[in-house]
Amino acid sequence: AAQQPHGLPGVELTALVDLQRAYEKVKDQRRQLDFEDVLLACAGMLESEPRVLAAVREQYRHFTVDEFQDVSPVQHRLLELWVGERGDVCVVGDASQTVYSFAGADPRYLLDFPTRHPEARVVRLERNYRSDAAVLRVANALMRGRPGALELVSDEPPGPTPTVTAFADDAAEA
Repeated sequence: AAQQPHGLPGVELTALVDLQRAYEKVKDQRRQLDFEDVLLACAGMLESEPRVLAAVREQYRHFTVDEFQDVSPVQHRLLELWVGERGDVCVVGDASQTVYSFAGADPRYLLDFPTRHPEARVVRLERNYRSDAAVLRVANALMRGRPGALELVSDEPPGPTPTVTAFADDAAEA
């Protein structure tokens, strides 16, 4: 059997496809939509109904998107439709903190934003107020070389160097 190509060990692609089909069938039977369906329907309507798109663009001028590194393709498409050719958009994110890649999030939307919006001003927030210099030294070493990685700095004096400790199980860790 074919393996799932995105690195999920032991999960067969056919089982995932069957599960997705079953999920879609249950939604159809119950006449229900999930969040992704709502986004797809909205994008489809905006793409096929120019009057609706014009009304949305007229009503909503400025957009701010937080956690932009976790935007999915359909969310990104919706933002493009809403904004159109205007530059009235502000995005905030950290490519190193992408956590929704399992749901289609792609940090390239954040990393490529200045290319798609050349008039955008990029503000890099590299001063850290939460961690001391020793923690940031480890974080910077772990992230070095990753696309979009920041070089975090702190005014706090360094504390002890963080260490990694492994435990046999949850009880031992507790």
